[in-house]
Amino acid sequence: MMDDRGERFTGRTSDYSRSRPQYPQEILEVLLREKAIGKDSIIADIGSGTGKLAQLFLDGGYEVKCIEPNQEMRAQAAKDLQAYPRKSIMDGTAESTGLEDHSVDLVAAGQAFHWFDPAASSREFHRILKTGGRIALVWNDRVESQGDFNSDYEQVCRTYSHGYHKSGSLSLDRSAIDKFFGGKIKEFTIENNQSLGLDGIKGRYLSASYSLSPEDSRYGEALRKLESAFSRHSTGGVVRIRYETKLFLGTPFPES
Repeated sequence: MMDDRGERFTGRTSDYSRSRPQYPQEILEVLLREKAIGKDSIIADIGSGTGKLAQLFLDGGYEVKCIEPNQEMRAQAAKDLQAYPRKSIMDGTAESTGLEDHSVDLVAAGQAFHWFDPAASSREFHRILKTGGRIALVWNDRVESQGDFNSDYEQVCRTYSHGYHKSGSLSLDRSAIDKFFGGKIKEFTIENNQSLGLDGIKGRYLSASYSLSPEDSRYGEALRKLESAFSRHSTGGVVRIRYETKLFLGTPFPES
């Protein structure tokens, strides 16, 4: 876990809100089928960011408690989720949520678990979950490929970044997820594509914690490389980024 994680996305919030992919409806279908949620479930979205995963649950009619350490992200979430009365947005972390004991049915985290301290967050999730409560870790992983836009975009990210890590769950050693769940885990993969224009592609890159800032001498070159990749692969003014949404479902493991 990075000590500065609460500030890693400061200045990137607007790009994050408009250019990151949504989460597919199939997540809800899986969670219902697996009895991880019911019609009256209360969900804690940990590291909720601008509220993209929370919106999926809110659209399903659930009460969602959004826990996010970054003030700028919380402000954007309040704007993006203003139409939803069943949300609350709170300052907190995975290790110290501020939620009451045994108060939620599901803990969910979208694009966030890799920022958590596994042992401390496991203890906290045990504390806030009701008996039988579950945890859903979710990532939108860019599909690794050759010869398409994903491939060119990946190359730009690798070349023009600070502390680059792969997309989503691919940035983690899988053993970290297995250990967190004590090996008792169900994994689901859902296709999830995103179409973006050139401004959206630039925003997608700039929303990443590792992207170059405008003060970096290579910033302009990075954007020109994105423009070239977009020009090679766009059709009708958009390109498609292919994702696989990964859902890891289980309960926290006390010894992790």
